[in-house]
Amino acid sequence: MVYTVTLNPILERTLEVEEVIYDDVNRVVEERKNTGGKGIDVSRVIKELGGQSIAMGFAGGYNGLELVGRLVNEGVVCDFTKIHGESGAYITIYQRKKKLQTLLNTPCPAISQIESDEFFRKIQEVPVNSYVVISGNPLQNMNDNFYAQLVTTLKEKGVKVILDADGEAMKRGAGAGPYLIKPNIHEFGRLVEKNVSEVDEIVEYAKPLEEKIECIVVSMGARGVVGIARGVHCHVTPPKVNVRSSIGAGDSLVAGIVFALSQGSTFEDSLVLGVACGTASTLNPASGHCTKEDLESIKKDVHFEKI
Repeated sequence: MVYTVTLNPILERTLEVEEVIYDDVNRVVEERKNTGGKGIDVSRVIKELGGQSIAMGFAGGYNGLELVGRLVNEGVVCDFTKIHGESGAYITIYQRKKKLQTLLNTPCPAISQIESDEFFRKIQEVPVNSYVVISGNPLQNMNDNFYAQLVTTLKEKGVKVILDADGEAMKRGAGAGPYLIKPNIHEFGRLVEKNVSEVDEIVEYAKPLEEKIECIVVSMGARGVVGIARGVHCHVTPPKVNVRSSIGAGDSLVAGIVFALSQGSTFEDSLVLGVACGTASTLNPASGHCTKEDLESIKKDVHFEKI
């Protein structure tokens, strides 16, 4: 089984108006709602691939109820920890005449110790040999050791952890020795505290990490990914496509990798599927969405090379 962790899932709401008239009533021409979060995007893609995952994290208030309800309606299995605070929301106001958008971001909820303890109780129930994808960064009131504690707890249970984070949370989480990390090239540079731009630099600077981390995957956008595992160094590149949006491509990449690994595929084959998923998602304007049709079309043109 695959579990995804999104500590701060978001209810996304887009309101379209002809134009904003201040100090007056503005008629909404179109309204769209969606659920956002890196781990949630991973769960969506796994479902599209024909797999199943369980989405975990924190959800509360009316936003949290709607968020979980929408995921359930999409067919995503949820096991969120209920909190007293209100889950966050992104509100986009788009003016059609001026082609301008205004973004409103509500505050992240604070997590109490009791709520954090309840989340870890759920984590303790994750079965052995499962995969857990931890995506994004901890909430503001959480300490930087939260991911490290999470990785350690899961490792002790024989669970393989995939960590996709940034900054201090990634450094400490990686130090706890997850099964796989997936930074992009900029996040990898911050992790190793080096300026990184080339494939050979990734391989070189990843060497100290290999002592604790079995698989290292560094994404480079249109330049593909570098994969390092068990002495295997490879560069996997996608075909050229007409990109509509790159938002969520990294989450789709992770989804393809963890889905393939959970089905018994090799690390090398999982990278090929991951790159195909990440590339397919760029053809869709919605974050973290890809279709099987696009995926199959792209996968046959993904190039794998050992380095």
